[in-house]
Amino acid sequence: MPVAVEPALLEQIKTLLRRDLKLGVDTPLRDDEPLIGGDFDLDSLDILLLVSSIEKQFGIKIPSEAVGKWIFKDLGTLAKYVADNRETLRTGPAAAAVTQTTDWLAKLPHGPAFRFVSRVDAVVPGTSARGVWIVTGEEPFFAAHFPGRPIVPGVLLIEALAQMAGFATARTNLKSGMLVQTDVRFESAVTPPVTIELMTNVTRELGSLLQCDVMAMVGTTVAARGSVTLALE
Repeated sequence: MPVAVEPALLEQIKTLLRRDLKLGVDTPLRDDEPLIGGDFDLDSLDILLLVSSIEKQFGIKIPSEAVGKWIFKDLGTLAKYVADNRETLRTGPAAAAVTQTTDWLAKLPHGPAFRFVSRVDAVVPGTSARGVWIVTGEEPFFAAHFPGRPIVPGVLLIEALAQMAGFATARTNLKSGMLVQTDVRFESAVTPPVTIELMTNVTRELGSLLQCDVMAMVGTTVAARGSVTLALE
């Protein structure tokens, strides 16, 4: 029997599902539509994106351990969970920061020519990381990227944020991580010479997938913000 929930709330969740799965706006979705094992059979990345959308839309926190339980049985059970948890759930105590004796840059899977983090200032494994990318304006890519009017390429800014996220999600070996999804919005252009502050916080872990909120700042100005998802082998 379908779970009884507010119709408007169900429609909001259906809209998110249609958007995240790139379904047509008129695609019919039953209130008791199974989310796992049904016609959609969402994989781990699909679920991660949907969870993130729901958390942002409704201001709640869905614990990782709850994802595979009854709340994702169907659309109705998911809507009921949202209705019952409108207020942000409490998070656990912060982990201790790792001392900066660790040579984090040497742990990146990339060679020096493809490192877009200049310094790592703080790492709390599994929780957060913070550092900077120092751009002088003499980097080779500026010769062809808006010649005469250098702008830090957005794709490299995303790569810098992903590399910083690698430190935050680090378990034992950064070389096992791969970028699988990004959702980053650019808010202001970045021109050299400049020191870009890179910040990331782990927000979700689902199997081998870890999602991070990321932000790049120049002084007090936000250059880019959003999320990246890494897959660890």
